[in-house]
Amino acid sequence: MKKLLKNNLALKIISVIVAILIWYVVVEVSDPIRPQTYDVPVNITHANYIETGKKTYRIDDQYKTIKVTIRDNRTALSKIKEADIVAEADLTQIVDMNTSPVYVPVTVSCPGIRGENISLSRTTIPVIIEDIEQQTFNIDVDTGDTVPGRDYEVGKITLNPKTVTITGPKSIIKKIDRVKAEVSVDGMTEDGEKTANLVIYDKNGEPVTSDMGYLRFDIGSTPVQASVDLWKKENVKINIELEGSPARGYQVGEIITSPSEITVVGTDEALAELEQNGNQITIPVSKEVVDIKNQKSDVRGTLELSSVFDKDGTIRPSEGAAAIVINVTILPNGSKEFDLDVEAIKTNGLGENMSLSYDQPTLPIRIKASDDLLETFDSASMIDASIDLTGKGEGDYPVDVGIKLPDGYELVDTLKTTVHLKQKVQGTNTGP
Repeated sequence: MKKLLKNNLALKIISVIVAILIWYVVVEVSDPIRPQTYDVPVNITHANYIETGKKTYRIDDQYKTIKVTIRDNRTALSKIKEADIVAEADLTQIVDMNTSPVYVPVTVSCPGIRGENISLSRTTIPVIIEDIEQQTFNIDVDTGDTVPGRDYEVGKITLNPKTVTITGPKSIIKKIDRVKAEVSVDGMTEDGEKTANLVIYDKNGEPVTSDMGYLRFDIGSTPVQASVDLWKKENVKINIELEGSPARGYQVGEIITSPSEITVVGTDEALAELEQNGNQITIPVSKEVVDIKNQKSDVRGTLELSSVFDKDGTIRPSEGAAAIVINVTILPNGSKEFDLDVEAIKTNGLGENMSLSYDQPTLPIRIKASDDLLETFDSASMIDASIDLTGKGEGDYPVDVGIKLPDGYELVDTLKTTVHLKQKVQGTNTGP
């Protein structure tokens, strides 16, 4: 029998199962006492005891809940729901009003559970009492990442109301930097009314969330009303007006903007007026941006378009049109700038196994002559241009462009460019 007990695996397994069943029955019958811990929110009662006159209170987030431990048998604990447990801090029971913070006793109750079976992680919570402050803020519009339908942009959004007065604890009011009304304009193709919720931002640019319960608004909880006016887009050409004049004996040759056209948005009336002007806008440019006074060489400047248009006007640059680059060519009197096609430049000394490329399709060439001769000049047929590439292998090279002109014409500036030489790829003859 002893040998049988030692070697019979099945009997051992059955014995373990029987032992577990016996333990389970004992536990179920005895229904042992054990603890259970809950996270319970603290309800503030008699808040008007503090919120009279010019004082208010606030509680740090870490003290807004409290850990409650209940000891009872398993059957009783299984019937408890967290909502049944009530934790209260009665502000009329403040221990000492002369401390900062003050401490308020916390009491907890749970139906069917005796008080001696309930214990707390702390018996009081700190409450900060401070002055009430009030401040009025302008409400900014924020459309976020939302965009209207194709060919439209937001022209103007009018809020009602435009300001909000916020009342609350002084420490929170001092943190507020701005108030925004978040308006969604996604897919809009016509003017319309929208409702917008207010979002409060602190001085770090972060939304105020946890302290919102302490703030009161003069407009109540009603969402802000937003009237959205949509403006259509239109492409327009740019004409530049400059201040001053070049040096004596020099003239403004050409004014080139990059880009040459910009997209604007405006009211229907403003765009109709723009169309009557051939969809062209004349922009005066100050000497702070491009100063050509007494200049003898080309001048360049960058114009921020936001500085040109009235922010509250009826027309403005589209959101993608931030700035333009202005290039002004300054030429000697009696001269003119032409474009030389790089394909017309002769190459001397280029190796048979080398290929040639340029950075741009044309080169600007400045020529001086009488007005009559300049009027009849043809850059395609009257310029003999060449470069010398003798002995140059693969690489990038700055080179002088030799220019020959007909009688009566004079080259104003020497012409230089950069060429790029690469070895030709030899084709492979696979044969039949």
